[in-house]
Amino acid sequence: LKAKPSIWDIGTALAQGVELDWWRLAPSYRAALVRAGHPCAMWVTRGDPSVAAGFWAIGHVTGDPVDDVGDPDDDLWRDRHAQQQLRPRVPVELRVLPSPVTIEEVRADPRLRRAEIVRVPRIGNPAVLSPDEWQALVDLVDG
Repeated sequence: LKAKPSIWDIGTALAQGVELDWWRLAPSYRAALVRAGHPCAMWVTRGDPSVAAGFWAIGHVTGDPVDDVGDPDDDLWRDRHAQQQLRPRVPVELRVLPSPVTIEEVRADPRLRRAEIVRVPRIGNPAVLSPDEWQALVDLVDG
């Protein structure tokens, strides 16, 4: 899962302990591949100086995506046009990490440095981690 601070204020959400129990995806064939039980991680892109780029949460998908528009009462939206777009929304259970696995740590790990999110930073949401890349991330989080 990918969070862009220019679209939704993920920095404030993390600081306030907002429960991350859903995420909106880009409308593409990739969203249709997401299923309950899939592991997932929250990648925060650059764009907010208070939040380092990297993986900030890990967990799993708890249901299949459904088309949805953004909550009109959610004041964390920075891009009101994006908020109102019809997009797939997927329920998730995410555990925010005590400290992120930063982009520098990802690039330094030979198992992760070729991850799609690093190679193609403008990739849509969701991006993919291979099983080996997922295991590398879990190792970094558990370590």
